[in-house]
Amino acid sequence: MSRLGPYLNPETSSHAILTCNRRVTHFWRLLDPDLHLFLNTDDDDDDDMPVATRAPIAPGGIKSYYQAKIEAAEILINQKTQNLRRLEAQRNALNARVRLLREELQLLHEPGSYVGEVIKVMGKSKVLVKVQPEGKYIVDIDSEIDINALKPTLRVALRSDSYTIHRILPNKVDPLVSLMMVEKVPDSTYEMVGGLDKQIKEIKEVIELPVKHPELFEALGIAQPKGVLLYGPPGTGKTLLARAVAHHTDCKFIRVSGSELVQKYIGEGSRMVRELFVMAREHAPSIIFMDEIDSIGSSRGDSGSGGGDSEVQRTMLELLNQLDGFEPSKNIKVIMATNRIDILDSALLRPGRIDRKIEFPPPGPEARMSLQRGINLRALAEKMGQCSGAEVRGICTEAGMYALRERRQHVTQEDFEFAVAKVMKKNQDSNTSVNKLFS
Repeated sequence: MSRLGPYLNPETSSHAILTCNRRVTHFWRLLDPDLHLFLNTDDDDDDDMPVATRAPIAPGGIKSYYQAKIEAAEILINQKTQNLRRLEAQRNALNARVRLLREELQLLHEPGSYVGEVIKVMGKSKVLVKVQPEGKYIVDIDSEIDINALKPTLRVALRSDSYTIHRILPNKVDPLVSLMMVEKVPDSTYEMVGGLDKQIKEIKEVIELPVKHPELFEALGIAQPKGVLLYGPPGTGKTLLARAVAHHTDCKFIRVSGSELVQKYIGEGSRMVRELFVMAREHAPSIIFMDEIDSIGSSRGDSGSGGGDSEVQRTMLELLNQLDGFEPSKNIKVIMATNRIDILDSALLRPGRIDRKIEFPPPGPEARMSLQRGINLRALAEKMGQCSGAEVRGICTEAGMYALRERRQHVTQEDFEFAVAKVMKKNQDSNTSVNKLFS
């Protein structure tokens, strides 16, 4: 910024001086605050310069200015570098997850495999395996499988088309450990079950009475019931009642979902059914509770011809064999639950396998009143429409939350009305509208 003299040197008139001062003021406003300290006109005639331009030059001013700018740039670069490293780490983690998902997707697209057990290694590329229930075969192995890793009793997966070993399955991990929940004695009682007096009486006759008093059946010369089917809409208390009867009979409670018995590998589901009953015998007296039995017990006439349906039928046939093969006097009882009794196979429901079918309808006003013991809420129960037992419990919980918001330790009628309106509003497509509830 040298040679500013001709621009900043005013003429002798007052108008020229005023104009020059305005120019100088505007010039200082445009400059960086740090730069005005070391402005140098480098003019020979400094005496003619306005006073405003005669600021002393700060020693090392331009150096400190650029040093500050460099430090700020370095800080910004460090921040951007850290952000870049963080984003790269996230990208690597996401790429690894994508690779795993692609591998899982590829496995899901593969056709079902048979499960076999290694008996003996025959040479460098042949293995003798046992496949249930077909028999024994000498099969090949994939190039990715190390033949030295194939030991007797090892479980392997065989391709459905060529019976080639393409995967080694875990031999020590029992899927029942992670899929089935065993409770020594559940903590549920009959007092926790409201509005199901008829169902409690029926399940006592089928499950509790044979376990506690088997001599009564022996004296009459009749066989003990093996199992019972609980059917009805969701949330009507089927699981709760099954846990309660296990509590009052001091039985181990083994719970498994029917969908968990549908496995990818052919023969795996039936093997799990066999091990399920083996576990029940080891923990006798025990109750096997099979929820969602329609997953494997649907009518065979309604199934297609696909490999998945064939495996489901294989699992159901094994279940029928197990129901026929154990003696009810061994203190093993089977309780099944479903929401769709209309699609179950008739072979599963015949006497000798399932001896009693108990319906769990949505509770009526009297039953809903029994779910709210100690509170006179008859009119409110009538407004609940077709609420299930689980929905009534949700209404009670929601009413308690309204009381908590008001910092109260008791629940009022108004709390319950708000709770009914909120819970019923979620189901207004299938139930009556909220406006109708309180009309």
